[in-house]
Amino acid sequence: MGTAYRIGMGLVGAMTLALAAAGAGAGELRATIGNVKPQQGKLWVALYDGADSYRAERRFAGQILEASATEVTAVFTGLPAGRYGVAVFQDRNGDSALTTNLLGVPGEPYGFSGGATGGAFGPPAFDAFALAVPDGGTVTATVPLTE
Repeated sequence: MGTAYRIGMGLVGAMTLALAAAGAGAGELRATIGNVKPQQGKLWVALYDGADSYRAERRFAGQILEASATEVTAVFTGLPAGRYGVAVFQDRNGDSALTTNLLGVPGEPYGFSGGATGGAFGPPAFDAFALAVPDGGTVTATVPLTE
């Protein structure tokens, strides 16, 4: 499955998902999304909590944010300790999906935490963009968008 399907289908129908705090030791992940085209649609942000959920296109949490500046930050709180990965696309045409060409190549900006990129035939593996969130800690990530 291609990047478009993995990001787009993992987010279709999603509105902001608020996570309840998982106790005093809950962690936080702050993802700064860069190379945003301001005032051009919305940013669809997916948070995955493991390789299995990523492969199944079953996100742990998601947010839809305004593309208000060249950098926008998504904050996920109340996270249990573990490994998480962030995938983002900028929905510039407002169709709530990552637009792709006939070969599945994205036609809108997209990115993964840490700037991870996939190979010639699809998105990166979960391990390439996963981050460890410690119990009670805060992790920051960068997600540069590319076209």
